[in-house]
Amino acid sequence: MIRPITEEDAEAVRAIAETCRPPGYEPGTDPWLLAQTGHRILVATRDDKPVGFVRWWDEEGVAWFDLLASVAPGAGRELVRAVGRAAQDAGIRLARTVIPDDSLIEEYFGRLGYLPIARQPLPDGSPGLVVERRLPLLTVREQRRSDAEAIAALTGEDPWIFEQGARPGWFVAADGDRVIGVIAVRDAGRGVAHLRPPVLVSGYEGRGIEVWMIERAGLYAETNGFHTARLPATPELERLHRDLEDHPWFLEDTPDGPAYVRRFTGDRLDLTAFPGD
Repeated sequence: MIRPITEEDAEAVRAIAETCRPPGYEPGTDPWLLAQTGHRILVATRDDKPVGFVRWWDEEGVAWFDLLASVAPGAGRELVRAVGRAAQDAGIRLARTVIPDDSLIEEYFGRLGYLPIARQPLPDGSPGLVVERRLPLLTVREQRRSDAEAIAALTGEDPWIFEQGARPGWFVAADGDRVIGVIAVRDAGRGVAHLRPPVLVSGYEGRGIEVWMIERAGLYAETNGFHTARLPATPELERLHRDLEDHPWFLEDTPDGPAYVRRFTGDRLDLTAFPGD
C-alpha cells in the first residue's frame, strides 16, 4: 500500500534511508521532519510496515521526485507510479527526476515511461540524467468543484453538493479537462465500503476504464480503513466479469444481492497498472 508518511513511520523510514542512501539524501536526515516542513513524503508499506519511501514536489507545473528508496521488490516501482497518480490528481502533466548516469538505472526508469531529456549533476556532484515522463491525459482522479455539472449529468445528483468542494469517496474519469465517468464509495457500516457502479460517457466503454475506476475506488476503501468493498453486480458489469476477478473482485451473494466483493488483507503492494499508468 502507498500512503503519506506518519509519525509512527519515522524510525523505520529513517532506517531505510540510511540503508539505501538514495541520491540527494544527507546522512542523519529525518524524512518525518521533512514532512513537517512541507515536503511530500509517500511511504510504501507491507503488512503496514514501511518498505520504501519517496519525496515529491511541484515546481512550475512539473512534478519532481527524489529520495526514492526501497527494501522490498516492487516497492520502488509502485512509489514512482504513486507520484504520477498524485501529480495527475493535481492536474500536472509532467513528472521528472534525476538519476545516476547508469545504463541499468536508465533502463529501469525507461520501463516506467521515463526518458532522458538532459544531463544534470546529482547532489554529490556525480554525473546524472534528468528523466521525464509525460503523464497521460486520461486519468481517474478525485472529484473537484469544477466537475459538478458533469457529475450531475452522469448520475442525476444535485450539482450544488459538488460545487461546495470535493466529496470524500467521489472520483471521476477525465479525458483532459472533460469528465467522462464517475464512481463513488460510501460507508455501509461495520467496515464495509459500498461502491456505486461506474458510469461512463458513451463511446468510452470497452477500454478498461471501468475497471480502472473500480480499482481506484477500491484503493480509497483500503486506505481509509475498510476491510471489505462491495460492488453491486449490475448487468452492465457482466462483460467485465473476468477482468474484475483478475484484480481480484469475486462474485458473491450478499445481504443486498449479488455483488463483486474484495477483501483487504493489508499486505497489498503491487498496485495494478492501468491504461497509461
